[in-house]
Amino acid sequence: MNILAIETSTEVCGIAYFKNDEMEEIEEAEIPRKHAASLPMFYKSLQDKTNFTLNELDGIAVSIGPGSFTGLRIGLSFAKGLAYSHDLPIIPVPTLQAIALNRNHDTPFHVLLFSHRDMIYHQSFSAVGHPILEPEVNKWDDLDSVIGDESFFHVNCDNFTKNYSCAIKVHATAKNIGELGLNNFNDWVVKKPYTLVPNYIAPFEMNKPK
Repeated sequence: MNILAIETSTEVCGIAYFKNDEMEEIEEAEIPRKHAASLPMFYKSLQDKTNFTLNELDGIAVSIGPGSFTGLRIGLSFAKGLAYSHDLPIIPVPTLQAIALNRNHDTPFHVLLFSHRDMIYHQSFSAVGHPILEPEVNKWDDLDSVIGDESFFHVNCDNFTKNYSCAIKVHATAKNIGELGLNNFNDWVVKKPYTLVPNYIAPFEMNKPK
């Protein structure tokens, strides 16, 4: 199966090309607030390096959230544009589940993703990386009762994790989006993704003028 995979839910902007179920090439960088300008350039660079055409694709996997409000909109909008032009399906991939991919443990663990202020997206996973609960968003001070002494992987939570020996910093990547999209294609694929929207979980809050 051949797919594109897009990751824009965090400060990382990435797009990967999978050919015959294997990643052939990836364009990816940590570029805060530059996703809208960078994603089309990464797409063109990826196309130049691999010579793929949209006609060869079976679908487009995209990080669907939770994550950055603006980043998720950019990624899904770009995926929809490509999909509509060649009648391709979209595979919406849960962001926290993609971050958890290949991080197997002997015990259950958590994935945390910074949202804004002191708000953190989080989800619990089994030792082999299967979701235990649905993703939620909470204030950092309320997470102690959720995390306990269990290990957790986090994205951009550095300001909160300095005193936690069980905290492991990781990054989101289009590679994981593609792998999960391929592994769950039949269950997750949306063949007519006209009304598909990101999974924001928490409503977006505009900064109020002081």
